[in-house]
Amino acid sequence: MVAAVLYATVGHGGASSYLAIFALSGEVSPQEMRASALVLNLIVSAISFIGFRTKNHFDRRTFGLLIITSVPAAFVGGLVQLPGNIYQIILGIFLLMAALKITGIFGRNGSKEKEMSLSGGLISGAILGFISGVIGIGGGIILSPLLLLFGWAPMKTTAGVSAAFIFVNSAAGLGGLFTSNQLFLHPKLPWWALLVLAGGIVGSITGSRYLSGRQVQWMLAAVLLTASVKLLLL
Repeated sequence: MVAAVLYATVGHGGASSYLAIFALSGEVSPQEMRASALVLNLIVSAISFIGFRTKNHFDRRTFGLLIITSVPAAFVGGLVQLPGNIYQIILGIFLLMAALKITGIFGRNGSKEKEMSLSGGLISGAILGFISGVIGIGGGIILSPLLLLFGWAPMKTTAGVSAAFIFVNSAAGLGGLFTSNQLFLHPKLPWWALLVLAGGIVGSITGSRYLSGRQVQWMLAAVLLTASVKLLLL
């Protein structure tokens, strides 16, 4: 529940955290991890999106460009049998660099705001969608720093777009798992779903209504740093 609160605050679903918790607990089999994390991702990202969208923190054009290629790419990624932990290592390093960049350690936090280009949206969507399906995450944890670093959206709009992006890509990833007969869910998933639902509501309201854009940005940096450490140490 705590993970859901934290991730929903910045427009994320929390899949990277759920995967880390599953791995550390030893209770969830590797076959159940991806599908279970994606289902929880669907719930939290949907709640987070509603919270940010109702406060007009959303950009239809940016979201539309991204999902054109991300949804089919996430479906294809879900078909892939994940070999080892190489993807987790690469993702962990990327998230660590993004967290440090957002905090300003590497200089400017991001570029001057500008409209996302057609090619930028399509290419980014394809890459993020495929990674999402392969690893079992929604992709928002990579998309958020990308939008900020290229100046494609302000912080709270980034959160709204990321939440919607995570939802559709999580659904596509689950579709890929189902098609390839890899859709295995843990028996306790309904109980976990109730917990993340409550956490998602709290986080969504907090991030969209009560925190400033700068505060949400620092929360995002904390989320990225936490996720990167978990991925690299597992």
